[in-house]
Amino acid sequence: MQEPVKGDDEAKRREEAIKEAVLRRFLEPKARERLNNLRLVNPDLVVEIREFIYNLAVSGRLKKPLSDEELKSLLHKIQSSRRREYRFRGLW
Repeated sequence: MQEPVKGDDEAKRREEAIKEAVLRRFLEPKARERLNNLRLVNPDLVVEIREFIYNLAVSGRLKKPLSDEELKSLLHKIQSSRRREYRFRGLW
């Protein structure tokens, strides 16, 4: 049997700390506050947007910190792309 490796937990914590530092650098304070408030309502969306912003920053496509307005626009685009259209066919 394989016993859990403590190094994995430590590596995950370090990776999260790095992501947090990158997000702190590339989000203005108001935008960070909005993201933290949104986490209470829609944690899945926050995880998705954090990964997206982190990937943009690491790849060099994000040059300056996102303002609150830019974050709202990005959230709107992601949220609208997640919406599904339901069509019901009447059986009557």
